[in-house]
Amino acid sequence: MRAQFLGIAIVAGLVVVALGSAGDTAIPAGNLVKNPGAEANAGGDHYVKNIAPNGWTGGAGEARPIQVVQYAEHPHLPSRAISTAVGGGRNFFGGGYPSTASSAFQMITVSAAAPEIDAGGLRACLSAYLGGARAYEARARVAVEFMDEAEVRLGQLQAGPVTQGHRKNTTALLRRAAQSAVPRNTRQLRVTITSESGGRTSNYSSVDNISVSLTRGACEPVLAVRCTGGALVATVTPADIARTQRVRFAVRGARGSKQATVARAPFSARVAMTGLTGRLTVTATVTQAGSGNVVLTKKSRRC
Repeated sequence: MRAQFLGIAIVAGLVVVALGSAGDTAIPAGNLVKNPGAEANAGGDHYVKNIAPNGWTGGAGEARPIQVVQYAEHPHLPSRAISTAVGGGRNFFGGGYPSTASSAFQMITVSAAAPEIDAGGLRACLSAYLGGARAYEARARVAVEFMDEAEVRLGQLQAGPVTQGHRKNTTALLRRAAQSAVPRNTRQLRVTITSESGGRTSNYSSVDNISVSLTRGACEPVLAVRCTGGALVATVTPADIARTQRVRFAVRGARGSKQATVARAPFSARVAMTGLTGRLTVTATVTQAGSGNVVLTKKSRRC
């Protein structure tokens, strides 16, 4: 049930009661994607199929289903160290073998937010980690299609693809994000993972930590750096405080580095300049529930 509020005003001696609606309560909170990181399944080893990961429907058209693969110490797969860096957990979505093209999709109903959507002003936020192996041409992308009740397409939002050039011919997962206004009359979101091998039998594309959310505010967290009292103060303003678990700050100079971890709001760290020389690089790794890590970087002078 939509939350109601009661407004009372006194006009010319009369008590006027107005019943209204707290509209923002109908906007679904957090990541709307089910099984966004392939963690709801036991992962395979790329050569063993795990068809249709939980919450997803695989194999649209001639494409094979996306499979669930475990991070592993294998030259063609993202390593456990990569998983740790991106907050990837045990598994990721892999292209599979044999497969020149793979896909999976899921439908998300947002009809409860119809009044807010049709009034305008809502934004859709999409992010995902996308990658591949070595110099192989495998590439992946994630798209969100806005659809009305009859599943007529009203627009699209896409993250990726990430190419071997973006990865500099290394095995890696790179974060990509996109955002757009939600078209009026949107009632469903179709989220689709698409991976292509570049013509090879083995499809080494990889995807993890897919996040789709609706908001009236900012989609991405913001890192701010300032000097005060001879110390550097780094602050992260999350787009979604409720989902932010911690922020790890690292400040590196030409010589010397310092680190700090903050596990609750306000996500701010004060760093003394002792032991740091030269121009500084400030990095904030924001860990968010359900969508992995966001890494923010800024340059700063010494304070």
